[in-house]
Amino acid sequence: MDTENGSGGGALASLREGSTDSEAVQSYYDDWADSYDDTLADWDYKAPADATALLAPHLDDGARVLDVGCGTGLFGATLARRGAYRIDGIDISSESLAQARDRGCYGELIQHDLQKLPLPVPADAYDGAACIGVLTYIEDAEALLRAVCRCVRPGGIVTFTQRSDRWDTLSFADTVARLDRDGLWETLHVSAPRDYLPGNDAFGAEIKVIHTLCRVA
Repeated sequence: MDTENGSGGGALASLREGSTDSEAVQSYYDDWADSYDDTLADWDYKAPADATALLAPHLDDGARVLDVGCGTGLFGATLARRGAYRIDGIDISSESLAQARDRGCYGELIQHDLQKLPLPVPADAYDGAACIGVLTYIEDAEALLRAVCRCVRPGGIVTFTQRSDRWDTLSFADTVARLDRDGLWETLHVSAPRDYLPGNDAFGAEIKVIHTLCRVA
């Protein structure tokens, strides 16, 4: 779902600032859905492709994957090009979900506020999950990541992104380590900061993105 100044309204006036007001986020992305993909291409948004490169080597053909905050389906489309996976998506924006449905690479698509937990999917139902460009909009990111772990079978893989500025200010390395200590996952990889939205002047070279890959315990 993530990324500055598409259309939008409500309390979410800037993607750089973000918002955890669910109604504002929903309105913003509903308004932006039709032009979202073109705008993200202009901004050279590579997070879906980078996340796919991390996750796909850990998936077998036919693996079931949950795209958490799937938006218009950029990650799902990228992942579908790598293998015969069964991909489901969940997102707050009905208009974004309509765009994702048109891609034809998703099975089930669920409209749901990711801040309302647990997520409306069965436990241990997936072989992998991805949460790409989403955590800016979540008040309690740790709670969401714990909820995602519930949805993935033991031994399955979770990958997610966090902006480099929020990684630092929220001490997010401690969050990742805490889930390790609590036995929810084993951290396999934390990337160096990578370009996030180099074509967007509000992000530019200052704000990057960190990719994390974990195996569910």
